[in-house]
Amino acid sequence: MRYFSSFVNDPTGRLALAIIGQTICAIGQPFILNVCTPYAALWFSADGRGTASMVGGITNSIGMAIASLIIPAIVTDASSMNLGFLVIACVTTGCALPVFFIPKKPKTPPSYSASSKNKFALTFAQSLRELFTNWNFLIIMVSFGILCGLASAFTSLLTQIVGPYNIGVDDAGYLGAAFIVAGLVGAIITGVFIDKTGRHKIVIKIYVPIIGALYLAFYFVVKTGKYDAIMAVCVLLGFFTFSLLPVALELSVESSYPISEAISSSLLWMCSQVLGLIILAVMDALRNPDGKMDRGLIFVTCVAFPLSILTTIYNSPNKRLEFEDRNRAASS
Repeated sequence: MRYFSSFVNDPTGRLALAIIGQTICAIGQPFILNVCTPYAALWFSADGRGTASMVGGITNSIGMAIASLIIPAIVTDASSMNLGFLVIACVTTGCALPVFFIPKKPKTPPSYSASSKNKFALTFAQSLRELFTNWNFLIIMVSFGILCGLASAFTSLLTQIVGPYNIGVDDAGYLGAAFIVAGLVGAIITGVFIDKTGRHKIVIKIYVPIIGALYLAFYFVVKTGKYDAIMAVCVLLGFFTFSLLPVALELSVESSYPISEAISSSLLWMCSQVLGLIILAVMDALRNPDGKMDRGLIFVTCVAFPLSILTTIYNSPNKRLEFEDRNRAASS
């Protein structure tokens, strides 16, 4: 629809058709984000779910990174905008086609929790009531929401944050790219690690304080205007922030089992989107009169550090893993 909007002569109609197409895309995105943990639980055993959740969780960032590199090269002026829309339409359609050939579920369940999924099913209302009275789940939801919201706001405003310190738009773009690439590497490493060891809680309790310290370090480093130092902090921030993606998604399921993975992960993503908008608005409102974002960075640090306390008191057992271990022992 966005592609065909470029052929509409009337400006109002062109804009309306483009907005309708964009709205449909926006409605579809939550379904893609929320599918990670349910599919990981349905198709993978305990030693592969973390990696599967990681792959599903980072694909959105990978797509954004690829699009940010390809689209500017294709769309060089207003006349080539329709070509950009066409490329996006072709790529997204091509990626969607395999969906029609994926079976509803595997022939053999990969785990006991997958095979007994319907046995312990709760209604949607019951699930929400259970989740919002589950202190450990709320800790994961708030921590995930704030950290993802901080990352979203930080990368959105990065050009404006470093601009007053004589760092150009292109160099700021490289900082954002380094943040994402380092994050993808961190997510892959951490996803494999939690699959092999099952030490989700150790990871989140170590990484969250490090992220708070890195936001504080960025506040001081950016003032120096030293590009190499700023780049180093961005790389570390991306690495540790994205690394928590598979950990938090898996812990949200482990702490709330047997509630459906789709419901718990949906709440996490919803929280991250809402908090991302709030954090972005607050950072922009705290902008200094001279255009610098000092007060916004202080706000970010003050938000990130208290999460260390929350994650420290998280003490939920991995309920799904323990359930599978008990049934494995009983059947052996």
